Amino acid sequence: METWVGIDISKDTFDAAWIMDGKKIHLKLENSSNGFKRLLNEVPAESRFAMEATGEYHLNCARYLSSRGNPVAVLNPFAVKMHMQSDLRRCKNDRADAYSIAKFAAEKNTDCWTCPTDDEIRLKHLDAVIDNLQKQIRQSKNILHSLTQVNLRDDQAVSIIKKTISSLEALMEKARNRQLEMVETGKKEEIALACSIPGIGLETSLKFFTHVGNIERFGSSRSLISWIGLTPRNAQSGTSIHKNGSISRMGCTRLRGQFYMCAVVAIKYNPDCRSFYTRLKESGKPSKVALIAVANKLLRQLYAVLTKKEAYVPNFCTKAS
Repeated sequence: METWVGIDISKDTFDAAWIMDGKKIHLKLENSSNGFKRLLNEVPAESRFAMEATGEYHLNCARYLSSRGNPVAVLNPFAVKMHMQSDLRRCKNDRADAYSIAKFAAEKNTDCWTCPTDDEIRLKHLDAVIDNLQKQIRQSKNILHSLTQVNLRDDQAVSIIKKTISSLEALMEKARNRQLEMVETGKKEEIALACSIPGIGLETSLKFFTHVGNIERFGSSRSLISWIGLTPRNAQSGTSIHKNGSISRMGCTRLRGQFYMCAVVAIKYNPDCRSFYTRLKESGKPSKVALIAVANKLLRQLYAVLTKKEAYVPNFCTKAS
């Protein structure tokens, strides 16, 4: 009988818990290679491991266990939290969380985690750095703008903020070049296909492949759109409640925002998206709702060109008929 080991990870330590022959077993170990090694020595043979995705803290443990042939499941923290609440738990501590994670994984029979490659991890780190640099540049430019709006200002302060902006822009350019170099090594053809779609540029392509990786892990464009969090929510109960809500927002925030901005461009330069947006507006849809639908359509176009390995063809359906 397989045993699920729940792992609740923090910065310095982690709690591992499992149930064997009706007996609860708990370990608190160091979040390091020594702790991971000791865990493997203590757990039952052919154990399966489950842990929440906790930023970067879970990654070393998950990679260590996976590299030694152990099945590992990395769970959505929100799903685990809802499961805990359904049990009407009255306490909240690391040990109890570890048992709850093990119980969740056993009940849901969760899929095994696919360990990302070294380059995929480095690309995500670069993308996070680029996003942070962009935020700092915007903040610095706003400060510069406010300083130049008054007659009485300190020239030294203006000079410092200008140098700061130049330095940040140079660092961002360096990070972008590194990101492009890493992605183009194995994704040069895919980037060219993605950029063939009007509205999707190099920056979006880099961000897409950084977070998505291999497009083949999605069985359909609907799965991809759902993973990003652009699918609409529906609320229905009996005859009294029946309404469509906003998008789920349960997915990759960075890609969601990126494709929304791509939709703004696509309604001007992508003929399929432009006609689609016009139809939605004429039917009475608000502008933002129509733009979300266009972002959805862009992702379907992107999925199609990547899976078929063919460049984008404007008005493809019209020409095919």
